[in-house]
Amino acid sequence: MKKAIIYTRTAVPNTASNKKQEQICLRFARENGFEVVRIYTDNGFSGMNARRSSFRQIMASRTSKDWDIVIIYDCARFFRKTRSFIKYLKILRQAGKDIFPVAGAFGDLPAWLLPYLEL
Repeated sequence: MKKAIIYTRTAVPNTASNKKQEQICLRFARENGFEVVRIYTDNGFSGMNARRSSFRQIMASRTSKDWDIVIIYDCARFFRKTRSFIKYLKILRQAGKDIFPVAGAFGDLPAWLLPYLEL
């Protein structure tokens, strides 16, 4: 069974929105056989930069054997800038990790970019 972490984020403090993202991600994990080992939340932080506590913790732990997958509600929860999302996706992939956006397969990334991700 693959081990997963969940990451939720809102730009304005909104605990209810983070909880909703968490519930949807937990259901996705359960339905797909992932064991959730930790939940990370950045409440009230822009997705336009990497200066988010939980985001930094995830990136710092990317070489850990404790988890395999980051489950996010959608790509914008992880990073709002497409170029930055791709950058951090590649960093995670190089460490053997993956990202699963629940709301569609890389939902808000333009389809023409997918071949360039080396997925």
